Amino acid sequence: MSVDASSALGQIQQVLQRDPSLRPYRAFMWIAYLLAIALAVGAMVASIGRNISGSRPPAKGALPTRAVSRVCAEEIAALNRDLNQRAWKLGAEVGAADAVARFNTWSIEWEQRLEDLGERCRLDGSDGATGDFAGRRELAQARDAVLALHRAYRAQVNRFAGEQAELANAAVMAIELARQRASGQP
Repeated sequence: MSVDASSALGQIQQVLQRDPSLRPYRAFMWIAYLLAIALAVGAMVASIGRNISGSRPPAKGALPTRAVSRVCAEEIAALNRDLNQRAWKLGAEVGAADAVARFNTWSIEWEQRLEDLGERCRLDGSDGATGDFAGRRELAQARDAVLALHRAYRAQVNRFAGEQAELANAAVMAIELARQRASGQP
């Protein structure tokens, strides 16, 4: 029964029919093989999905350490310093055409930073909750005090822009005219 070549060395052996009694084992091995591939692909897709999704919001509950509450207190102090510096800077910019608009734009961003701090530090949590960290209430009061100061600054800026903007612009124009005359320009 030579099919391919004259020698037995180059012959392709005929495949014998599979033993039907081993069919359940073959089926089990195919299922195990496909399941292993599916698990590997699923693990890879889940890992890629976790990396693509980015950071997750912090878990609900109490802050774990006092160090975190100290960091939150420092961030509130930094936001307060930033607010006061910006208010003083605005005083130097009075009379500029877009000074109030720039302050209002900065103000919105500042409020968002303060809100983010409140979420990160969980300052709006319930008082006396189990595992509540010491100082949460005080940090929330400090945040509220800084926010009240910000609102007062913003109200004053908007009131000034509505009522005395012409005076500030007239003063800037008079100073500019005086500078021009002093330097010999017509």
